[in-house]
Amino acid sequence: MKFPSLIDITGKAQNAFKRFPVTLVWVILGSFFYIFLLEENSSVLLKKYSDVLLTLLLGVSWFIGTQFFLEQLKSPKKWMGLKLVVLALLFLFYWHLPDLGKSDVDPTYYIRFFLYFIAGHFFVLFAPFAIKWNKEAYWNYLKSVGYAIIRSAFFSGVLYLGLVLALLAIDSLFNIDIKGERYGQLFVFCLGIVNTWIYLSDFPKEILGNRIIAFNKALEVFVKYILIPLVLLYILILYAYGLKIIMQWELPEGWVSYLVTALALLGFLVQVIINPVQKSIKSWVINHFYPWFYILLLPLILLLFVAIFRRIGDYGFTENRYFVLVSAFWILGMAIYLLLDQKKRLKVLPISLFILAILASFGFWGAFSISKNSQVGEFQRVYKDVGAKDNVASFKEYEQLKSVLSYLNDRKALSHLDDITGISIQGILKDTTNGKLETYSWLDTEKILDSLGITLNPEDLKQEGAYGNYYNYYGQGNTGQSLDITDYSSFAPLEIHGNSPDSIRLESYYIKYRSKSSKLTLHGIEDGKAFLEIPLGPKLEELTQYGKNLHSIDPDELIMEFENDSTSAKLVFSNLGFYVKKDSIEISHSSIYLFLKQP
Repeated sequence: MKFPSLIDITGKAQNAFKRFPVTLVWVILGSFFYIFLLEENSSVLLKKYSDVLLTLLLGVSWFIGTQFFLEQLKSPKKWMGLKLVVLALLFLFYWHLPDLGKSDVDPTYYIRFFLYFIAGHFFVLFAPFAIKWNKEAYWNYLKSVGYAIIRSAFFSGVLYLGLVLALLAIDSLFNIDIKGERYGQLFVFCLGIVNTWIYLSDFPKEILGNRIIAFNKALEVFVKYILIPLVLLYILILYAYGLKIIMQWELPEGWVSYLVTALALLGFLVQVIINPVQKSIKSWVINHFYPWFYILLLPLILLLFVAIFRRIGDYGFTENRYFVLVSAFWILGMAIYLLLDQKKRLKVLPISLFILAILASFGFWGAFSISKNSQVGEFQRVYKDVGAKDNVASFKEYEQLKSVLSYLNDRKALSHLDDITGISIQGILKDTTNGKLETYSWLDTEKILDSLGITLNPEDLKQEGAYGNYYNYYGQGNTGQSLDITDYSSFAPLEIHGNSPDSIRLESYYIKYRSKSSKLTLHGIEDGKAFLEIPLGPKLEELTQYGKNLHSIDPDELIMEFENDSTSAKLVFSNLGFYVKKDSIEISHSSIYLFLKQP
């Protein structure tokens, strides 16, 4: 095995920079900008410049794909302005982003970034063959892409680990304090600059002329004994599940759509790998992968459509369901194409995904518009149904209304419900004492539904797992409230929530919490005997008279005092949230100050 010399390495690095100057300058500037932000050790700065970082990350694959595309043209210099077009589009993307440093950023901006991000990577997968086509050359190109990813990840990963160990050695042996930020900066340097540079170093410039297939034994073994068995395993599982739902005559679960999608993608990957040698290689499994995989896949695609249409029919579109439905149509189209077309121009796979990712990001047909309009329609439908029942909602309807409210609030679209409800939803959220909007980081959906006069059907509280009305209080550490603690000898802060341990051990005693009865019991450490019992249930039930939103309650109402022959106790809630069910009250979270006096 011949190892590359230093001259070879530097020569390839120089050639890569000459070939991809814009890409590497973009990566170098972006990496050093990120390193500078890490030097400041400020999460505020990282949030402040999130829009810049996302744009820098987005541009890498688009510039690589553009260079590959230009190299295959007869006169690439005449089309160099295409890089300026890509640069302008990147600045347009940056311009459309809001201040990502805020905590309530519309998630559609991140989803749109992800769509353009994967579209850029799909562009790289077909850019040299966007105009011309050769089956063997395309297979070799995809092979080079795969090997380049593995090679660059391995080399940059080894370099990073080596440098980290060197810094740790300097820190330990010479007592030189190495700032923690250095490790993050090294990671950015290796991943951003070294990884990208190595990735671009070994791509042949004459991509369309590389037509000699080298299907080595290792690749054959990988396909025959790993990928195809996985495909068969997924097919067996899905057919067994299909038989189960037919026998039980039930609709498929929504989760099955992800498994069918994974199966289809895995099968398409196998087809890409074996495509140039499928007829010539001496392997029955590989020879017969086509057409049997696609024949077996088609009934499972029907299962996929049933599953996703069931979810959409019950709850409407969201971005996630939109993408699953689009993926289902894409899988169906590609399966039929690969089954019927003899030439099998595999570039159709990334090209079609590229187009779908771009189209889904904007317009009335896009994921965001369809999802938002669908959720508004779902709210209108359920709101009308509840209104026909004197504003008494079933548990399912109540939860669906809350879900739609949260969804639209995240996307700054609550005002779309004003025409349906006849009142301003934002107006409901105003503090009645000063007329200002509440500043909580979450949406009080219970308050909105309560203001709309919608109540939960008490009968639904009997259902297993169905939670009743939710009451909450978020204090500010009882600011402005003075507590008389002169008569108490000890103090302990407590956190009680749904996953609290049965026993909380303190210095001289321990506390047992019984969630079903909402009761605290204090026990001595030495003898284990209970010396004080604090029932919380009656107090929580008393608080329900103030409504579900307890923020404006008098803080004195959140103080409990108990006394017996041996102990006096004062309990103060600083934060509290609890559910009222048909036969019980369950605390979801609470912060408590406990004061004790013992002889």
